[in-house]
Amino acid sequence: MKKILYDHQMFTFQRFGGVTRYFADLMYNLPQNEFRADLPMRYCENHYVTETYGHKFDKFAFPENYRIRRRLYEFVNDMVAKRAIKNGDYDIFHPTYYNPYFLNSLKKRQKPLVLTIHDMTFECFPQEVLVYDKTIQNKRRLVTEADHIIAVSENTKKDIVEILGVTPEKISVVYHGYKPVAEPASQLFDRYILFVGDRKGYKNFMPWLSAIRPLFASDSKLKVVCTGAPFTHVERLQFTEWGIIDRIVQIQANDAQMASLYRHALCFVYPSLYEGFGIPILEAFANGCPVCLSDASCFPEVASDAALYFNPNDADSMLCTIKELLEYASLRDEMCVKGAARGKEFSIERMVEQTCNVYRKL
Repeated sequence: MKKILYDHQMFTFQRFGGVTRYFADLMYNLPQNEFRADLPMRYCENHYVTETYGHKFDKFAFPENYRIRRRLYEFVNDMVAKRAIKNGDYDIFHPTYYNPYFLNSLKKRQKPLVLTIHDMTFECFPQEVLVYDKTIQNKRRLVTEADHIIAVSENTKKDIVEILGVTPEKISVVYHGYKPVAEPASQLFDRYILFVGDRKGYKNFMPWLSAIRPLFASDSKLKVVCTGAPFTHVERLQFTEWGIIDRIVQIQANDAQMASLYRHALCFVYPSLYEGFGIPILEAFANGCPVCLSDASCFPEVASDAALYFNPNDADSMLCTIKELLEYASLRDEMCVKGAARGKEFSIERMVEQTCNVYRKL
């Protein structure tokens, strides 16, 4: 039996997020007769590990601010991870992010390194990278050292080859998988468009919201519901200037609430200029929500004909596409049927099996 060692990096950093959902689904669904997952970590508040899969870790009750707490977690979890890596009691190392702290110990133990690359966002949008952020440099270093790379879409693989100069033979494409994890909560809002996740720069939220403003004038009950971080002061000022402050709602939702938000939305919209995959697309498919996407990066590859598409750089295109979907219930029904069929192609079982095929080669 092969032991796969994962590390704490993203589980320390994220309480929610696509990267940790991916790794949790992978680790806890490995075939038990062939592989065993090990996650050396003491402190963790990640939702998918502690709630979805019920793995208990310690946590601090204070300080109240999670950004401060996770710094403390990182300090301790780093020591735990380094000890496990140095001990060498594993067959393959699969880190959850790009910090190369483990390289020297790994080389001494001569253990294979598998690296998953979820996107090339920083490389495509370097203007949004903080000055002190070393993600780009760290990723380049690990790409060179990795025995094999997993890309989450063909589009991401193409970007890795073109930007980092990696040979295609070193990369396997393994799509994300998804299955609902909770029964939907009761309906939370009436007549709304759903936006999920971050709203910064390349996510294209504010240009998209500006483009669809005429819809609010023609539909007095329409709202946009956003999950994720609370609105910033700057965002609220802009909403007020546009006269839509009472039409934009923010909620931090649990799994049951998220399922409800998808299920009762008029549509889910993803206006990003770039994504590596886009797990919310699969969430929408699974919960019977019509999907409207940018015709950019990996989106057509993932959603195929199960979504409507718009040009994320064209306000008229964004407005007209959303308007069409809102006006025609029959079109929404058609998208739901296509989405349900498309979503079945992205199972956790398939994701795990294809990842195990990579492990088997090493």
